[in-house]
Amino acid sequence: MSLRTRVVALIGIVLLTGVLLGSLFAGLQARRGLAEELSAGMAGARQTVASSFEDLARSDHPGRDLRQLTATFDGNRHVRALLIGADGRVSMTSTVTPPRAPAPQWFEHLLGPTPAPVHIAVPNRLGGYTELRLEATPALDVSALWNEFSGVVLLLSASSMLGLALVYFAIGAALRPLHDLSAGFVRIGAGDYGGRVAERGPSELRSLEQGFNAMSAELAAMDDRNRLLETQLVTLQDEERADLARDLHDEIGPHLFAVNVDAQVIGGLVGTDRAEDIRAHVKSIQSGVGHMQRLVREILSRLRPTRATELGLNAAIGDLAAFWQARRPEMSITLNLPKTESGLNEALKDTLYRVVQEGLANAVRHGGAAQVEVSLALTGGEAMVRVKDDGAGVSLGPDVTANVAGGLGLIGMRERVRASSGVLAIDRGDGGWEVTARLPLQVSRAEMAS
Repeated sequence: MSLRTRVVALIGIVLLTGVLLGSLFAGLQARRGLAEELSAGMAGARQTVASSFEDLARSDHPGRDLRQLTATFDGNRHVRALLIGADGRVSMTSTVTPPRAPAPQWFEHLLGPTPAPVHIAVPNRLGGYTELRLEATPALDVSALWNEFSGVVLLLSASSMLGLALVYFAIGAALRPLHDLSAGFVRIGAGDYGGRVAERGPSELRSLEQGFNAMSAELAAMDDRNRLLETQLVTLQDEERADLARDLHDEIGPHLFAVNVDAQVIGGLVGTDRAEDIRAHVKSIQSGVGHMQRLVREILSRLRPTRATELGLNAAIGDLAAFWQARRPEMSITLNLPKTESGLNEALKDTLYRVVQEGLANAVRHGGAAQVEVSLALTGGEAMVRVKDDGAGVSLGPDVTANVAGGLGLIGMRERVRASSGVLAIDRGDGGWEVTARLPLQVSRAEMAS
């Protein structure tokens, strides 16, 4: 059952209870009013009969006067008079006007019993009559009360139905934003983060709608950043493959050719007395193989970079600087590293290492820097790493995350630092770029996992 149906049903029960209580109160009021009116009518009729009987003894025609007295009750809506003869039979009855629309039997019974008949004896049986009987006739009053009662019930019912209808449509209008929110969550679950909901309705729902729109916008931005990072990942993979191919072609290929030439020369010298030449070529082969082994180890280290947790953060940063120094001998890399790494968990070490790795890569590949300074400090309950160069760099614009050419790697750094509850700052200094990351030293595993 929907929330709207439940609320309307609950209000309907309350309104129905009100109608029933109102009807019961109206019925009790009608019952009491009818009893009072019939009692008053019977009392007035007895007073009229008593006054007439006082003058009956002086009447010359008592029978006629009794019949006239009975006739005076014709059309009385409360009392009917019955003149009883000496034989005990009804000799004359006053006429009663019947109601146009009699009330239902159950309603008449609901109003309670009518007053008992009143028997008034004729003095000395004058005129040959023994008594005048007075009976209550509530039919007209009951019919009138029924019309009033049914009108009240009808009015209460109509008002309740109208109120219930208004409540139904009002609740539907108030809850309509919830349907929009539900549809919006369905779209987000399907991966569509571009949907927004109209901010309307009560203030409570408007704040919920504003929160939904803000969440949707943040999810859309995160999705865009993830797509950019995926694109960068593919680009970096292609660049790495190209670098490996160049190294294999430019470094491994010539040495393999030289080893092959030396081996052929040795084959031609076998069986001669030129042992010194053979020894020289063997040394050349050993030198070439040693050089290729070093190149293979370097390539393997690039394919599987040393993790900061394996040899320590300082050692990993030192290896990283040596890696780029070997390829850019003209560039000076200065390291300012702490003596101890206490307070750094493995995940935090890895984040700091990746910031240095990306900073050095940007300085070498895009900055054209001659000097690079890498600083790591553990003070004030935080770890601060900074990579500063004097290169020209690339134009990143006012928003680093919006730049595709030079900002994707920086986006990756920003995501890593944010996952570690840190802050990343990228500034254009005098003649170079400066990347600074500040991360709290005490970071829980739950925070790192999130």
